[in-house]
Amino acid sequence: MTVRIGPASTAIGRAGGRRRLFLAGTCVALVLAAIGDELPGYDGPGPFLDLGLAVLVALVWWRYTPLLAAAASVLFGVGGLLSPEFVARLGRPGRALEFAAGWLQLLAFGAAAVLAVAAVLSPARSPRRATTAVPVAHRRVEPSSESRE
Repeated sequence: MTVRIGPASTAIGRAGGRRRLFLAGTCVALVLAAIGDELPGYDGPGPFLDLGLAVLVALVWWRYTPLLAAAASVLFGVGGLLSPEFVARLGRPGRALEFAAGWLQLLAFGAAAVLAVAAVLSPARSPRRATTAVPVAHRRVEPSSESRE
């Protein structure tokens, strides 16, 4: 027995419309946050946590999974802003790599939080157009030219 994993078996593959866009955007933002965390050479678990959250959001079907990424992004962002070392990196444009990496990480966490909440609030499926059915008794039938003769 072969188990095939295709796009329809992932959360992004099953989502449609704006929800799919928001889920993909959340994953991209978390990957960018991981890049921003790793650029200055920090050796902590942050990049692995960010990438793990991105994989979780992309694969797990549960509708509220992106809220986990939103909560983690807010906590990581606030935690960074409470750290004097991180705040110092944000204010030193003379050290371009650390400056850019800090802002990339902070902005990516903000974008991930907003996009994750938008993914949860967007409809799971796009609404189908309602067709107006006209009952047969109310339909107007034009007599054909053949029946008049």
